[in-house]
Amino acid sequence: PGIYGVDTRAVTKLIRQHGAILGKIEIEDGSQGQSLEFEDPNLENLSAQVSRFGCQVFSPPALLDAAEGSPERAAEAPSGQVNGMAPSRTVHILAVDCGIKNNIIRYLVNVLRVKLTVVPWDYDFTKDEFDGLFLSNGPGDPTHC
Repeated sequence: PGIYGVDTRAVTKLIRQHGAILGKIEIEDGSQGQSLEFEDPNLENLSAQVSRFGCQVFSPPALLDAAEGSPERAAEAPSGQVNGMAPSRTVHILAVDCGIKNNIIRYLVNVLRVKLTVVPWDYDFTKDEFDGLFLSNGPGDPTHC
């Protein structure tokens, strides 16, 4: 084993009591461990490092294949609706990127068929027009966002 002699139950209890905590693994003689700086990633704004630098707009695929990929299935949707929405109306969601995963973007655009505008973590969206706001999760301390 790479690490041994550690009471993992005690470590688990400590994490449950205090939440995520910083730690450092040192070599038994301690010579190299003393030379390594202890870095606290929560002091940095990690969201700024992983967020986009500009706005990016994603549009859903053509409504022709909106219901399970075929025009026949789209025609079967009740009262001209696709996913509960009228085909002539596309919902516009604004997503604030604090470390958004690409799969979230794919799901919103390709499955839920929304128009998605992804903006950087520090973007002022108060004057923009959109139907819904999505705040993505991200790394580090959320109070920085």
